[in-house]
Amino acid sequence: MLNSPLKIQRQREVLEQYGFKKSTLYTRINEGLVPRPISLGGRRAVGWIEHETQAVIAAMCAGKSQDEIKQLVIELVAQRSQLG
Repeated sequence: MLNSPLKIQRQREVLEQYGFKKSTLYTRINEGLVPRPISLGGRRAVGWIEHETQAVIAAMCAGKSQDEIKQLVIELVAQRSQLG
């Protein structure tokens, strides 16, 4: 569980943090290297959970392998059910 409030990031913020282009972001999502966004309601409104983005960036900075990052993403997404 988190000790701080959840923050949702919109696509622009996420792209800036990762340093990716939009197409690269979605390629990484499809490869399991970045968590999928959550629906914010409506037809197309989505956002990313900030602590998930930060955790993946920290893993990249630590030199984790793609397999290790994929496992991290799986764990982060599984923890979403415990956030509410």
